[in-house]
Amino acid sequence: MKNIFNIILTILIINFSFYYTNLVSNYIKDKDPIMIKIKNNQDKYKINPINATILDNTIIPGLNGLEINLNSSYLKMKKINNYQESLLVFNSIKPDISLSNNQDKLIISGNQTNNNISILLKIDDLNILKKVLSIKSLNNINLILNTNFIKENYHTLKDLNNDIIVNQNDKDINNLDIIDYCYTETDLLNNCQSYNKFSIIPTFITSDYYYNTYQVINNGSILAYNVLNDKNINEIKILLSGIKNLDYEVVSLNDLLKE
Repeated sequence: MKNIFNIILTILIINFSFYYTNLVSNYIKDKDPIMIKIKNNQDKYKINPINATILDNTIIPGLNGLEINLNSSYLKMKKINNYQESLLVFNSIKPDISLSNNQDKLIISGNQTNNNISILLKIDDLNILKKVLSIKSLNNINLILNTNFIKENYHTLKDLNNDIIVNQNDKDINNLDIIDYCYTETDLLNNCQSYNKFSIIPTFITSDYYYNTYQVINNGSILAYNVLNDKNINEIKILLSGIKNLDYEVVSLNDLLKE
């Protein structure tokens, strides 16, 4: 019994020693001029997150916020024993309402606080796809492909950096490792959440490359076009130049939907 008591007492003393040491260490750190200056700049650098916007069964992503990681920033600056703004370390603050907890909603736009947009090209011909991929100005476009096309051309597609999207109504959605999103042309609730994929409703899907584009385009727009032949590819290139002249930045869906 006495041995047990001694073991318990030893454990308590060790725990108290760690606690006391940590308490003293934190006290010294809090009094350090470097930490004081870091804390004094907290509000200057803090960016509050913006919640996603939900309307019925649709969603527009919000934005993550930022705050200074006090301890990590302090440790980096302590190595040079001086406050240096470039050594500040930041934590991301997720919004309370986010894409990540609303996977059953349909995404209708990217965040509208910047001038980014995304282009989706609907392709069902391998030769057309290869021509599109060879054009440098189309590097950030996203590909809408049917599941049979993906299955038949998996080895060509698996190493692409482009985001790949399938119709949510496609049967037998396989090759989930290379599929990034689903899309739909109606506002019906989707079944892609069962595959842990987000679903997109583009602003429109059309083979007429100029019809309404310049009227509907806005910050966060998701524009989708059918690409059936070489003529369509040339039209897309011209359209992209026109869009960039309006000061919109064409980015991938992954970048457009980042919070």
